[in-house]
Amino acid sequence: MVARPARNAALTKETRIMRLHAASPDPMPNPVAGIATLDEVLSHNAFRDPDGRALSNATLPFRGTWRETNRAVSALAETFAGWRLGPDAVVGVQLGSGPEAALTCLALWRAGLIAALLPLPWRRREMTAALAAVGAQAVVARTEAAGGRPGESACEAAFELDRLRFVATFGPDAPDGATPLDHLLDSAAPSAGERPDRPDDAADHVAVITFDPAATPIARSHNELVALGLAPLLAGRLGGGDRLLSTLDLAGLPGLATGLAPWLVTRATATFHQPSTLEALIEAARDATHVALPGRIMERLVADGAFEGLSPKAVFAAWRAPEPRLSAPVAVPGTEMVDVIALGEIALVASSRAGPARFAAVPLGPFAPEGLAPLIETRVGPDGRLYARGPVCPANVFASPEGAAVAIDAEGFVETGFVGVADRAAGRVMLGGRRRGALQVGGVSVTQVEAERAFAAAGIDGSVDLQDDPVLGARLRLTLKPGADALSADAAALALEEAGFGPALFPRAVVAEPARRTA
Repeated sequence: MVARPARNAALTKETRIMRLHAASPDPMPNPVAGIATLDEVLSHNAFRDPDGRALSNATLPFRGTWRETNRAVSALAETFAGWRLGPDAVVGVQLGSGPEAALTCLALWRAGLIAALLPLPWRRREMTAALAAVGAQAVVARTEAAGGRPGESACEAAFELDRLRFVATFGPDAPDGATPLDHLLDSAAPSAGERPDRPDDAADHVAVITFDPAATPIARSHNELVALGLAPLLAGRLGGGDRLLSTLDLAGLPGLATGLAPWLVTRATATFHQPSTLEALIEAARDATHVALPGRIMERLVADGAFEGLSPKAVFAAWRAPEPRLSAPVAVPGTEMVDVIALGEIALVASSRAGPARFAAVPLGPFAPEGLAPLIETRVGPDGRLYARGPVCPANVFASPEGAAVAIDAEGFVETGFVGVADRAAGRVMLGGRRRGALQVGGVSVTQVEAERAFAAAGIDGSVDLQDDPVLGARLRLTLKPGADALSADAAALALEEAGFGPALFPRAVVAEPARRTA
């Protein structure tokens, strides 16, 4: 652990939030709200089917039964509780899409803590800004992942942030000052009893925080996470005997909605896979009945024959709006194609395609899968701005010490940042373009201002915009100011990396702004 007590360890009333209070009267009650937290759902699964298969990951040191998974979570929770951070303290989690990410979230909840999920491509600068925004007191990260060393970045952040007191890691070669956790996954089982301080409304407490651009925290409760996963699992017909392969980073709505939440609710067997090579992905998908992956790589996977010999029941194609508008639909023969479309970290819709040549639409108005009460309602304002509300949207404001907060109006609607055209006859919204003020690169989104400040911090004078990219959907293009020193895209990437920024900001191309002619 980081042996440095925080100089300002006490959290304010605003940042040490237990049950978030609604920002407006709730016009759309959650149809799946219950009293159990998701770690309690895990305990129920272990009681009902102790020897059933919960996890199928060759990297885990246990067989992956529900009983063993529950025990591993309790072992981690005992360590996290030993940090004595206080109820509902925030802990950063940067573990990507591997099984440790799911186990760590469950263990934090069992210890009465909140998981602030950090995208794996983030490095020290992005990580520090997000952790500061939520007053995090600890971080759990991988030692190596996505071409970087998240554990080292977490330790560096700990020396910049007064409140950040503990760093723990999974993986070999833990950095100095970090607590290794791998051995806990196969340690003797501690008591797996209920938290002694468990509040009666624990399922309505904050479970996770994800981040919109400018490190804006978006908080969701356990009940809201269950609602988030409901539309995908119903559209894909995911059930208890199925085998789910999730390749999506849990630090975003698509990963939570197609991986963690439906796995627990249905008692399916899950493989949480951190993508590395096409061959490894194909091997992981060989026995899967349901596969969740980024929609933007579907065309390449089908062209490369990745699905030859595979016969999943359903593929969850995850998109970051407006990606479907910029892509051509690709189908897998004999497989239900479910489009899962995230509107930033604000909202998520999921439904099956009506046909192989058409993406599933963003619905207009209330959307209720399979006759349930609505999970989301959208509307398009007179100026074309798209708004959303409902159980899959944030209904509460997480008060950040840095002042960034999502805006919720008196009717519970949140502006998504997108513009759209309301097709009332078809009951859908046609998105008009990219999110206002945001630059989306793969699963990472930044504001224009953030990106240009990052380049300035790296000593590069220029402006940025987006350029289409076949793998990530889009990447940054850097336009150098007149008089700036010429440099290549590789040189710009190296300067950003040395300044502590992640690969999402690395430009695909660098061009020079033409000098203005004077008379």
